[in-house]
Amino acid sequence: MENERKSKYVLPHIHELDGVRGIAVLLVFFHHLCFATVNPIGWNRSVIALYRIFHYGTVGVDIFFVLSGFLITSLLIRGRQSRAYYQDFYWKRALRILPLYILCMLGVLLFIRGAKGYVLLSALFIANFANVFHISTVGPFWSLAIEEQFYLIWPTVVRRRSVERLGTWALGIAIGVVLARLAAAAIGHHNYFLSFLRCDGLAVGALIACRYQEKQKGDLHSIRDNMLCLAAVILGGLLFAAGIEISRANIAFGAAFLQTGIVWGCGGLIGLVIANSGHRLLSPLRSSFLIFFGLISYALYMLQLYVLMAYDHFRGPLAAGDMKAYLMRIFVVLAITIGVSLLSRYLVELPALGLRKRVLRHPTESVFHEPLSGHDQ
Repeated sequence: MENERKSKYVLPHIHELDGVRGIAVLLVFFHHLCFATVNPIGWNRSVIALYRIFHYGTVGVDIFFVLSGFLITSLLIRGRQSRAYYQDFYWKRALRILPLYILCMLGVLLFIRGAKGYVLLSALFIANFANVFHISTVGPFWSLAIEEQFYLIWPTVVRRRSVERLGTWALGIAIGVVLARLAAAAIGHHNYFLSFLRCDGLAVGALIACRYQEKQKGDLHSIRDNMLCLAAVILGGLLFAAGIEISRANIAFGAAFLQTGIVWGCGGLIGLVIANSGHRLLSPLRSSFLIFFGLISYALYMLQLYVLMAYDHFRGPLAAGDMKAYLMRIFVVLAITIGVSLLSRYLVELPALGLRKRVLRHPTESVFHEPLSGHDQ
């Protein structure tokens, strides 16, 4: 046990991951703005091109899952010898997530009709089961539900297993989810809001964290690590392409291949970023532009859909072909979302995080990163 204490490490701040998080939240934002709420009929080629590009903007959610799996598992491994292991972990989660989460729930309850059922499920962190209860989904709470359900169990697994064994568990979970998706596809199911059909991104991130921990005393830029990550990217690309082709004949199986390709592709890319942090080719990920969006990503992720809904409610539906209204919608919604996200960060999130020193047993050992909850979003 003494040796394990000595081997504890402080995870350096990987600035590129802030940039990756910024990309992820922008993908989700423009998915809603340019795809989910736009009918492409009657628009010019530019609008249709944006519609097609951001069709897969939900990849941002899978990026968040992989990032969360990596960052949270790294945190858990680092602190698992602490007597306040569970207390500190869950306080950190609560202070990071709940203040804005509760405000969003109250807003939905007050301003969106018929949302009481969804708010109740969100309060219980089971919003991802809304379809099971025939309740309409209103907002991003489903993805945080998946994370919180995963993190009810995962800390105990991390504390009771060696890092090597933990990596095996993570790989087993990831493979198990893939098999579950294929089994669901066999009965025509392709709704991946359920935890056991979508938590493989968290497991892949945890797998990367285990490898990172094992390599702390070695060379993180090893050819083997880079080749493994590159292989994951190639595998993800092949599965994604196969999914598009299979979807033409069978939507459910096509969706299973697509989702698996997305997860492993994202995992491979994030692994490459981590293994090659500081490389000049990754300098765009260290840009102030992307890091800015990375820092406000939790608030932006939570609030962007509600800002868009409010804008469309007061402005009215877009008329096909009205480019002035289309561009105005993008700029106004983006500007307002950034504004309220900054207010959230400085008036809600950072003051809540400041309470850590009052409730944590080891506040000086808190987190190296501020993972976006749900993407911790």
